[in-house]
Amino acid sequence: MDKSSTVKAYKALSAINLSTDALRNLDSSFLKDNVEFVETYKGIKWDDINSLNKLISLTEQIVVKYKDPNDVIQMAIETIFVQVLQEYPLLFGYWKKFTAVQYQLHGLDRSIQTLANSVEAFPTSLELWCDYLNVLCTNNPEETDLIRTKFKVAKSFIGYQFLSHPFWDKYIDFETKNEEWSNLNGIYQELITIPLHQYAKYCTAYKNFLHGKNSLPEFKDDNLDSKFKRTYDLVNKMWVYESRIKKNFFNLTELPKDEIQNWKQYLEFMTENEDKLQLKLILVKSIFERCLIPCQNEEIFWLQYAQWMESRMELKDRESFTLEDVIALYTRGNKSLAVQHTRFRSNFIIFLKKSFRKNKEYIFNVFTETIFTLLNYCPNQITLLREYLILMKRFKFSSSLGEKEREILGQQTSYTHLLEQSINNFIDDRIDKTNPLEEMINDYNLSIVVTELIKMTWLVLKNNIQTRKLFNRFGKMKQLNSSESFWLTYYKFEKTTKNFTKLNKFINNLGRKILLPTATINDILVDYRSFYLLNSNLNDYCDTLLLTESLQDEKLVDPILYSQFKINDPQWIRTEYSDMLPIDWYKTQIFQENGHPGLPLVRPQIANTIIEKDSKSFGQKPPSLPLFRNLEKINKQNKYKDIFTEEYVNTM
Repeated sequence: MDKSSTVKAYKALSAINLSTDALRNLDSSFLKDNVEFVETYKGIKWDDINSLNKLISLTEQIVVKYKDPNDVIQMAIETIFVQVLQEYPLLFGYWKKFTAVQYQLHGLDRSIQTLANSVEAFPTSLELWCDYLNVLCTNNPEETDLIRTKFKVAKSFIGYQFLSHPFWDKYIDFETKNEEWSNLNGIYQELITIPLHQYAKYCTAYKNFLHGKNSLPEFKDDNLDSKFKRTYDLVNKMWVYESRIKKNFFNLTELPKDEIQNWKQYLEFMTENEDKLQLKLILVKSIFERCLIPCQNEEIFWLQYAQWMESRMELKDRESFTLEDVIALYTRGNKSLAVQHTRFRSNFIIFLKKSFRKNKEYIFNVFTETIFTLLNYCPNQITLLREYLILMKRFKFSSSLGEKEREILGQQTSYTHLLEQSINNFIDDRIDKTNPLEEMINDYNLSIVVTELIKMTWLVLKNNIQTRKLFNRFGKMKQLNSSESFWLTYYKFEKTTKNFTKLNKFINNLGRKILLPTATINDILVDYRSFYLLNSNLNDYCDTLLLTESLQDEKLVDPILYSQFKINDPQWIRTEYSDMLPIDWYKTQIFQENGHPGLPLVRPQIANTIIEKDSKSFGQKPPSLPLFRNLEKINKQNKYKDIFTEEYVNTM
């Protein structure tokens, strides 16, 4: 197969994803003859290495069984390998198997291309690079420039790994066969400073080379012994940790705790002594990269790696990383770590915001792509869209103190129009693909954009009439029933207008139509009671009471007294107690639990309260002294009702 056909075939394979059905075009006779293969594929468990091993093994058996398979069978085989390796590119053994299968199905060129893809997907794999370079040297020895370039690329990824001597052996052999003695001397000069497991043999080989017939006068190095000594000392220090590494490959099984602890101590030692030991940046980076192979799913190492890279970014007087290097690492971690690892992703967002001024357009583009990706993983993380709106406003609608007021207002107006347009398009289901904001909006975070639109209209554009229209429109939407940001903004807006009719209705709907967290509702109730007492008057209060009495079906509550019953019990309504005698209300379970199910408290009560009595009934006599009930229970130990056990565990 020629190279153009190989490239064309791989373009077809690149369109494969986990949703692709590898068996979709296979005929019924094949499916009947390979029942176990079909059932294993359909029942694959992507988080079980044994399930994956069985599928790959059965796929290899298909290759052996059908000596000359048709295109449909070939495509099914390749699809399975591609799907597995897309999900787990660090399983280097599967890459080796895929390479062998491609050689059997399509020949040498396709297998070489597979190896090239393997080192692109898993660039820190020593085994895959050695296989790839060996195949190139064996089958394309005349392409020396290409092979030399590949060796240099490989060196940047795996050359500083502690067990990378197989790579260096191939590199030395390649330059020796091509009699490039200057290149060979350069390899040895770098190699003797790298702490490798077999560093000693290279020290000896270099000395022999310098005393051999191919050595040139300019190769002489008077500091050779001191370099050897420094490498020797560094190897001994690293061996303390290297000797404890038992599992240096990726697997789906959990890594032993002692392995994780050893890597943690190893990395701490290297980073803390980087200056003292004068370690090369590439050496420390190589150890981090090696760590991330077996510890791919451990967030702590991604965090440690990113923190170290940030501390070594854009330094003037020493080796350092670029902004792009750090972002590349964060992007890798973002794709590799499971959804529950939020700290690393939060740090990524913080880093991008912190770096915004260094390259605004580049950072904003990365930020947009990152937020979009994260929202696909976690659509209910509404704070992500808030962060995007903040940076988008800074980038696309920024203003400065030197600008005229009209220009600043124009920018704010344009931003407001964009928000409104994006919301309308989302609601009408006509998303504009050229506007990333519209693609990011979903039912969870719609409230963030709506609240931002309202704040811009109210606080920046000073348009109260339009603000109320927006509240009236969006307050009816189910997606905003439980939005804290929306309803708190509405509460603040109505407080500024001192519209007690609407405020009382809002308080009444809390816990019934407006479903906010209990703690938030409690804060609103406490705040509103104080606000009402300070800003209302007797006429307003009387009007409210008259309205309450006349609209029993609406179940309105007294903004001063009855509203406090909603504290810790947002769904409390006045009519629940209409059938009880006034003296019995304190006996109810709802009152005793006070919003804490399973923990009733019997509190002392005044038995002869005068709160609800007419003062005229006392005549000229003073009211009697208060009498208490339940006073003896004040020191009684509380009884806890285990509702979880009674109503859930015991019913299973």
